[in-house]
Amino acid sequence: MAQGGPGRWLARLHRAEDALLAGLLGALLLLSVAQIALRVFFDGGLAWAEPLSRAGVLWLALLGALGATRGHKHIAIDALPRVLPPAARRVAWAIAHLSAAGICAALAWFGAGMVGFEREAPVPFIAGVPSWVPMLALPAGFGLMALRFVVSALAEPPPLEGEGGA
Repeated sequence: MAQGGPGRWLARLHRAEDALLAGLLGALLLLSVAQIALRVFFDGGLAWAEPLSRAGVLWLALLGALGATRGHKHIAIDALPRVLPPAARRVAWAIAHLSAAGICAALAWFGAGMVGFEREAPVPFIAGVPSWVPMLALPAGFGLMALRFVVSALAEPPPLEGEGGA
């Protein structure tokens, strides 16, 4: 039987997130290969390829971090949860994830401030695109990570490795 309701939408969102990551990685690889080929064979290149690649790597890093938080594959220290009883482990999980959410929210806030400053005096990024547009990766990426950490804090922690099911 098919999963219904919010679970189905969440699965679609996860697939779209994965497709976006894969597409961005593929586009960055193609752009890099094209730039190398143009330099080797034609002694030239695309003037906009370097800044676009740098911005793409920023977006890729933040989207990758967002995907890592989804699967609880982000960097975490799990020494304390291994020795805590289940109830205390649940509290530690919530505190850790709410703390991470707070840090990500602060980074999103500061990223939004950077975008605001850049909007006041934009410089061209590439033809027709102002410099603040690629910087949207910071508030968007960290804001979504903050949301994901809040949702995770409200859920049960996954079993630790060696506990079964992990």
